[in-house]
Amino acid sequence: MEILIISALSIVLIFFAFVIGLHYGSKVKHNEIIDIPTVNPAKIVKQKIKEHKEEEKKEKIELIEETNLYNIDNYDGTGIGQKDIPR
Repeated sequence: MEILIISALSIVLIFFAFVIGLHYGSKVKHNEIIDIPTVNPAKIVKQKIKEHKEEEKKEKIELIEETNLYNIDNYDGTGIGQKDIPR
């Protein structure tokens, strides 16, 4: 069973390498520059942290807006039934 899995995996990897070779070969034929992508983990982590902070700010703003709309809808001239606005 292991031999079948290894064989199938090998065939898939060989096909993948062939497709990549075709892609880069066509670039060489047309005298295009081959760009090898570089991955910088620090930039990726910083970007994820930035996106997370922005998402938290948006959620907080939405919560404040929902609370304000709830308070406006339930206003009866007194402070009874009003929710505190989150800070």
